[in-house]
Amino acid sequence: MEFIAFTYVGNFVDRRVIDEVVFNVFDGANRFFDEEGLPLRFLYIGRLKLEPGYLINLTTEEGRVMVYPLEALVELLYSRLLREMEGQRGIRMNKIFALTTFPLVSRNRYFDFYEKFLGVHETLLGLRMMMLSMKPFEPEGLSRLLAAGKTGGNLDVDAGRGVKLKLRLFKDRLLKGVLHEVGHSFGLEHCHNQCVMNSPASMEEWDLRPPGYCDDCMAKLRTSLGDGAMG
Repeated sequence: MEFIAFTYVGNFVDRRVIDEVVFNVFDGANRFFDEEGLPLRFLYIGRLKLEPGYLINLTTEEGRVMVYPLEALVELLYSRLLREMEGQRGIRMNKIFALTTFPLVSRNRYFDFYEKFLGVHETLLGLRMMMLSMKPFEPEGLSRLLAAGKTGGNLDVDAGRGVKLKLRLFKDRLLKGVLHEVGHSFGLEHCHNQCVMNSPASMEEWDLRPPGYCDDCMAKLRTSLGDGAMG
């Protein structure tokens, strides 16, 4: 069995998003691995805390937004994974996956601008760091509804039902995003089938993707995982 350490990097996150989205995403991924007979599991290692000073405030076409610097996150995840490996010597684990609540950016070393990323993979000395920004997957209007409930606003029955549906949609979108990045970490490329490895042109298209791999991608994933992956 191979394990992937997972954490979330979150500032100013509603508790319901953590409970009903983040944890359910990784529980769902583990159920998927188990049902498919894949010798792979996520292992929760706690939240990765970043001081507010790590956040960068950028001016974009959408206005001022807060983002995480990719380089700082890579270093923190690498250090955290080393500590986890030291304390978990009996298990096979050389990868870490982090969901982030803010966009990920990296500054071009030669020019004064930042490039935004949705998902990022970095490898240092044989250890794999994976990061996925949650923000692009968030359903429109969810933050507003959650804020209204948190500040004592009265949500009617329809609004409460709307929150539940948006949280479920958020979870479903993220689960497919996590499976996509996991696929890349084991050598899968983008494909053109009905599959999480088929990159969408829009979030609406992503909503139509099944939460799993096509036969070709699954076969490649099993081969990458070795003989422990039962067909």
